[in-house]
Amino acid sequence: MHREPISRRRTKVARTKVERGIRKRMTSDGVRYEVVYRDANGTQRSRTVDRLQDARMLRGDLVAKVARGEVVTQPKTTFAELAETWHQARSVRVRPRTSRYYRDALDLVLLPRFSRHRLAAIDADAVAKLTRDLEREGLHALDPTRPVRPLGRSSVSNYLKPLQAVLALAVRRKLISANPFDVLTDDDRPKPDEPQQPHEWTSEEVVALVAASKSLATKGVAKYDYSLLLRVVATLGLRKGEALGLTWAEFDRDTGHLHVRRQWTQAGAYGPTKTPAGVRRIALPADLRDELIALRLQSAFSLDDQPVFASVAGTPLGHRNVSRRGFEPAHDLAGLPSHLTFHDLRHAAASRLIGAGLDPVTVASVLGHEDATTTLKVYAHLFDRQRTDAAVRKALTSRRAARKRR
Repeated sequence: MHREPISRRRTKVARTKVERGIRKRMTSDGVRYEVVYRDANGTQRSRTVDRLQDARMLRGDLVAKVARGEVVTQPKTTFAELAETWHQARSVRVRPRTSRYYRDALDLVLLPRFSRHRLAAIDADAVAKLTRDLEREGLHALDPTRPVRPLGRSSVSNYLKPLQAVLALAVRRKLISANPFDVLTDDDRPKPDEPQQPHEWTSEEVVALVAASKSLATKGVAKYDYSLLLRVVATLGLRKGEALGLTWAEFDRDTGHLHVRRQWTQAGAYGPTKTPAGVRRIALPADLRDELIALRLQSAFSLDDQPVFASVAGTPLGHRNVSRRGFEPAHDLAGLPSHLTFHDLRHAAASRLIGAGLDPVTVASVLGHEDATTTLKVYAHLFDRQRTDAAVRKALTSRRAARKRR
């Protein structure tokens, strides 16, 4: 008598009756509940959910629909299938940059987590768990090769937006009965960020970051030496797109100035600066001017219309690579606070300018703010401290001078 090899025999899954129409079974992922019902033709069918209370609600809904004579389907559409349909339709109605954000959210977070899930399996608990994972571990929760870097409320919310939209489309197409986002509690949603003042960079921290970047490039860990780019941003306070949008025509070696006229967008094209105030001229310190001269002399892309920070193909570096391959490894090697991002390098420049005694209007012109009001709103605590320190020094100096006169 032929027997099937043990490795190919199917293991019977143990099911335990909980109550009428609901059975419990153990899976590799934990406890699951099966809702058993008969459709309008009398055929027995079942659906599986994670929680008993969801099973009871689902059974009641299914029984009611069958009693009304409605056709109860069991959709097999996966999240990946509907997500691609949604993204293709949405991309033609939004800006390229927004479409890219949606694509990144799908590729980095949503597809790794829900790709093969049936739409009905993505319930409120699944959404809440993803939210907590991103808050606790960041993208490490989806990709173990990434370092643990918790995400704030805005980042988590941006990753969840396409998920909510895809599930809304599923409701409209009657693939699911309700959108799980509609029943999320405040505890399920991304936690509000605690108010934080911009990080006050020290000179030692900036030096450590640049040195770490140089070390990674020397050892061949990084495919590109990002150290000068990091130093330019930390010294001059450029936005990432502004730094990547620089061409050699914007560098005046004779006068020692750098002109910011446009930015390199995440869509891979040149575009205007964030605001009209972003167009500006910045005086360079002598050592940074000399480093830029040296970079141009050794660069394979040194013509006026070619980028200062060029890839091996001669195009501006990509936004994601600058953060993931440039800033983040150097940040980790330097042992800097985990919450810092590439954008925080702007605060390093602001801290240095304010610490040197420059007024808000001048600082605003260097950073490319619309006016000094914006600068004061972000860095009021630094200006206040500077004024307080100056007043204390003056008072102490005056008292000491008075004692000498006695």
